[in-house]
Amino acid sequence: MLECKRNPKKFWHYINRKTTSKISIGDLQWTDPNGKVMSAERDSDKAAALQEFFSSVYTVLPHGEFDTLPNISYSIPTSMGDLNITQESIYNKLCDLNISKSPGPDMLHTRVL
Repeated sequence: MLECKRNPKKFWHYINRKTTSKISIGDLQWTDPNGKVMSAERDSDKAAALQEFFSSVYTVLPHGEFDTLPNISYSIPTSMGDLNITQESIYNKLCDLNISKSPGPDMLHTRVL
């Protein structure tokens, strides 16, 4: 039990390996416009049924509907206040990083930083 508290990541890795379950979408049933109850059991049939439903409830806008965009005004700051960056402040920020998280957009892992 003490090992679980010291290294929870290892504990959850073990649990995830031991608990394998396959989650799938259940059978779909719907009523067509003629009142007939339809059913889809295979994944390909479910995908086709969902595609047909969503394409029936959305409308296609006439061509050119979005040709003109609304006028949005914004301002860009012309200057920024003085920045006080020290080695200590950077070190403190790096120490606060969680090493269990994934790398950011720069693909640098927090352990490397």
